[in-house]
Amino acid sequence: MCGIFGYIGPRNPSNICLTGLKKLKYRGYDSAGIAGILEGKIFACKEVGKLDSLENALEEKPMRLDLAIAHTRWATHGRPTRENAHPHFDETESVAVVHNGIIENHFALREMLEATGKKFYSDTDTEVVAQLISHFYEGELLSAVQKALSMLRGFWGIALIHKNHPNQIIAAARENPIAIGFNKEASEAFVSSDANAFSEPNLDVMFLRNNEIALISPDKVEVFDPSSTLVHKNTERLEGIHNCISKNGYPHFMLKEIFEQPQTIQQAFHNRLVPEFGTAEFEDLNFSPSELLAVQRIVILACGTSWHAGGIAASLFEDKARIPTQAEIASEFRYKNPILSKDTLVIAISQSGETLDTIAAVREVKSKGAKVLALCNVRNSTLTREADCTLFLRAGPEISVCSTKAFTSQLTTLSLFALLMARLRHMNKEEGQAFLAEIQSLPQKVEHVLHHHDAIKNLAKKYARYNSFFFLGRHYMFTTSLESALKLKEISYINAQGYPAGEMKHGPIALIDAELAVVGLCGNKHTLEKMISNLMEVKARGGPVLVFAPEGTPEIDKVATDIVYLPSICDELASILYSVATQLLAYFIAFERGTDIDQPRNLAKSVTVE
Repeated sequence: MCGIFGYIGPRNPSNICLTGLKKLKYRGYDSAGIAGILEGKIFACKEVGKLDSLENALEEKPMRLDLAIAHTRWATHGRPTRENAHPHFDETESVAVVHNGIIENHFALREMLEATGKKFYSDTDTEVVAQLISHFYEGELLSAVQKALSMLRGFWGIALIHKNHPNQIIAAARENPIAIGFNKEASEAFVSSDANAFSEPNLDVMFLRNNEIALISPDKVEVFDPSSTLVHKNTERLEGIHNCISKNGYPHFMLKEIFEQPQTIQQAFHNRLVPEFGTAEFEDLNFSPSELLAVQRIVILACGTSWHAGGIAASLFEDKARIPTQAEIASEFRYKNPILSKDTLVIAISQSGETLDTIAAVREVKSKGAKVLALCNVRNSTLTREADCTLFLRAGPEISVCSTKAFTSQLTTLSLFALLMARLRHMNKEEGQAFLAEIQSLPQKVEHVLHHHDAIKNLAKKYARYNSFFFLGRHYMFTTSLESALKLKEISYINAQGYPAGEMKHGPIALIDAELAVVGLCGNKHTLEKMISNLMEVKARGGPVLVFAPEGTPEIDKVATDIVYLPSICDELASILYSVATQLLAYFIAFERGTDIDQPRNLAKSVTVE
C-alpha cells in the first residue's frame, strides 16, 4: 500500500517529490522519507507519522539535491519507526531504495547476506533489496539490479538510486504498478506508483509491465526485460483532471464525501439513461448486445466495501435479469480453481483500480479466457488497463480512507447495468421505465436522508458508549448490514458485526444483552414482517434496538428503542439510502469517540499488498 515518487530534472527534487507524495497519502501514513544525491553522497530525511512530519523537517533543514526518490509507508514488515521508514540503504549508504510490495524470501536472503558480513539496520524486507544490489555492484548499476531482482520472490514496485550514478533513477515492477512520466523538452522525468500523482502537463507516460526494469535519466527512459533486452514501450498523454482537494468547510473529508452523494449519484447515471426505452447505456461499454445476451453467469470480484457492493449487485442481477450471479472475495477467489465457461462475465470492482488481490484475480480469470468488465473510479489505474472495458463511477476523488460516495456510485452504476441486462432479456419497457424512475429519485431521497443528520448525531451520542454492535438485515439489507458494520469498525474501532436477521436464533442471539447495541435495517418491504419479528426477539432479551425503517412502517415503534425514518424506495435500491444513513451513524459515533476519522489506524485507502 506504500506510495513511491521520484524526480530527476532541473527543478528542486525535494519539493517535487513532496508534492507527489501529497497525492499518494492514501497509500499509507505510518512514516515518510526522501533520499537524494548531492556531491557524490546520499542524503536522506525520514520521519515517523504522517507526511506533515517530513514536510516540517524539510522546512527546518532544506535539502537541495540532484535527484530524489521518496516514499510514504503503510507498515508490513517492522513497526512504524524511523529505522523502518523508507528509503532503505545498503551498509555503505551507496544505494537507496523505496519499495511498495512484499519480498517473500527476505528472511533467507538476509541470512545469506549476513553470512557475507553485511549488517542490517531495520526489520524490513526492503533493506534486503538495497543490500543485495550493493552485494552485486561492480560499477554497472543496471546489471547489479537485474541480478538482485532475479533472486527475489514476491511482488514489488521499486525505485532506487546509487551515489555513483547521480544522473539515473532505476525503477522495476512485478505485480505492483510503476508509472514513468517524462518531458524531453524540459529534460525531466518522474516515477510514481500511481500515474494520477503526476500533476505536470505534457508528460509522456509509460507503465512498466511485470519484470521490466527502467533506466531513467533526464533526457530519456530505457526499459529492459530480465534478459537485458531493450523493450519498446508505447507512451500516452494522460488527460487527468487535477482537482483542488479541500474539505470545503467540513471537519473531515468523510463527512464532506457523505454529503456529496446526491451529486455523485446523479453523476453516476448522467447521460446513461434511455427513458423512452426503459433501459440504460454506457459510453465506455464495448461489449455488443449479442455478447451481453450470451452471458449465462456473472462472477463479481472485489474486496472490502467493493465486495459488499458486489454482493448487493449479485441479488440485483438475479432478481432483475435472472442471471445466476455470485460475488467472490478476490483474495479468496484467486486461490481457487474456478469454473469459468465462455458464457461467464466477470465484473471486477475497485475504487482505486489498484487493489492487488482484485487485479491478481482478474489476471487469473483472463488467463482462462473470461471477459472482464471493470467498475472503477480512477482513470489510468492498473485495473482499467487490464480489463476488457471499464464503467467509470464518476464519483470524483475520494480522500477519506473510509469509502462512502464511491460505494453508492458503485451501487448506482451496477443497478443501471443490471437494468440493461434485464431489458435485453425478459423485462418489458414499462418495468424498465419504472425502475429508471426509482433511480432518478435517488438524489432527492438521499438529500432527505441527509436532512436527518442532526437526529442521527444525537443518537450517536447515546450509542457511542457501546463497544459491541450487531447490524441486522434480510435480503438486500443483510449485505447492507455488512457494509454498515464495516464503516463503524473502520473509523470508531468498535467491534461491529453484520448478520442476517433470520440467523440470529441459530447462535448469535446468545450474545444479546443490555450492553450490545443492535441496529435493525428495515429497508426491504418484502421481508419487513419477518424483520420486525427478529427484532422483537432481540428486544425480548434486553438488547437496545436502533431501527432505520421506511416512513409509515406499522408497529415498528413497539419494537425499537430508537427510530430513524427514511424515505420509501424499491427494495433493490434501498441499500443506497440505508447505507448513507449508517455512514452518518458511523461518522458521528467516531466523532464522539475522538478517533482519526479520515485516516483510521492501520488502514490505507488503496490495498496493494496481499
